[in-house]
Formats: sequence, C-alpha cells, structure tokens
Amino acid sequence: MKNIFFILLFMCGILAAQTHGTCKITKVTPEAGGKTKITFRFVGPGGKPASSHLAFKMNGDTIIQPKIDKKTGLYTMAVQPGTYTFNFYVKFWHDVDSPPITVKPKSNTMVFVKFEAKEIGGESIK
Repeated sequence: MKNIFFILLFMCGILAAQTHGTCKITKVTPEAGGKTKITFRFVGPGGKPASSHLAFKMNGDTIIQPKIDKKTGLYTMAVQPGTYTFNFYVKFWHDVDSPPITVKPKSNTMVFVKFEAKEIGGESIK
C-alpha cells in the first residue's frame, strides 16, 4: 500500500512538472516614435519561429490573427498603455496563457512565446 502511494505521488509530480508552453516578458525599451507597442516572438516546439496558423485572444475577447514575419517569428502591434492578458493558440499545440502584461507609455515590450506540441490522442483539438 505504501508503494502504491509513492508511485501515485511520483506520477502526480511528473504531471505537475510538465510545461505546456512559455510566455514571458524579455525586454522593455523606450520607443523612439512615441508609440506604445508590444512585440511578440513566437517559437514552435522545435525551437524554430512559429509564423502560421497562430491566433490569440487579447483580454479574453478580442481575437487577433496576426501577420507574423516568417523568418523571425516576430509580430508587433500598437496598443494603449495598460495591462493585458493573452491566450495564444495553434492547432495541435498546447495553448499558452500569458501572465498580466503591463505596458507603459512610449515603450516597446518584448514578449517571448514558446509552444509545446500536444500528444496525439491527448486533449481535444480546437
């Protein structure tokens, strides 16, 4: 019985430790043009730029289908200063949720987003 408990505890630890993507601010720089921007760098499971079939929700409701630079995986958008949350998604990859991102006036906030692949036969697909 004790062994079963430790096996279950170990399995729960493995499941809790698995990451399903990353979203983090990497840098904030002053914006020379005076606009307020967010620049996203999208990376797929293999470490290469992700540039197609990607969409995201901003603040839970506005759906954006960005035109991403295919070579770099970069997408820049102008926003009003404030705090935003994002939910990034691509078919066959895990969704990535951002923490709240606060954007200051006249700055460019760089955000790194890395996706991880879903297991075949795992979760339902969007």
